Amino acid sequence: MNFSVDKTLIRHAQEKVNDWDRLYWMVGGAGSGKTTICRALSEKYGIPIYDMDAHIYGAYHGRFSPERHPVNSAWSAAPNGLAWLLEMSWNEYETFNRAALPEYLDLLTVDLPSFDPQAGLLIDGGLINPGLLTQVISPKQIICLAAPDRSSEEIWAENSERRAMKAMIDKLPGGEGLWQKFLEFDTRITQTIIKESRTAGIPICLREASDSVSQFAAKVADVLGFESA
Repeated sequence: MNFSVDKTLIRHAQEKVNDWDRLYWMVGGAGSGKTTICRALSEKYGIPIYDMDAHIYGAYHGRFSPERHPVNSAWSAAPNGLAWLLEMSWNEYETFNRAALPEYLDLLTVDLPSFDPQAGLLIDGGLINPGLLTQVISPKQIICLAAPDRSSEEIWAENSERRAMKAMIDKLPGGEGLWQKFLEFDTRITQTIIKESRTAGIPICLREASDSVSQFAAKVADVLGFESA
């Protein structure tokens, strides 16, 4: 499978978000606390949340254009999108995600006018290549959340919502083998996010095992400069 990053979409997105000084992107692996911390910060500072994962796996599928979004159009056209992704090698999967990101950014820029730039926007997750994102927004507007070491298997068994993923994969042909592949990909996703964040100068905020939600949210707010804004 051949996927390539559309640099035209990258430039277009950069132009569209140029005036968004208060657009913040929360990245991190599964279980790092992205959604929980976005909600805590939104409640305290009144900043709306844009759930990128929900859009990628939901509304965006009706908006992908084969001409403008060929990478994601191929995914959405697959009889089973989850099986299609899990048939890839890691290198194919990582290349797919890099090429998919500019297309997500393109659709994000369509939605931005419905938000107030002065109020800001918190974007929750949705990518594994934050280094590429720094071509669009400043590394200071991105924060990588990291959690205490836990295995992917532990993370994906911690609640009913996550356990539903295994149930879906178990229904696929070769389900047990695909589940192990999913866990391997999940581990690599977290490693990739942290590695690219370090390389790109994106701040990494570690959640200590003893941190409450409010304590961890305060750390993130401090790194993003919310208290001094």
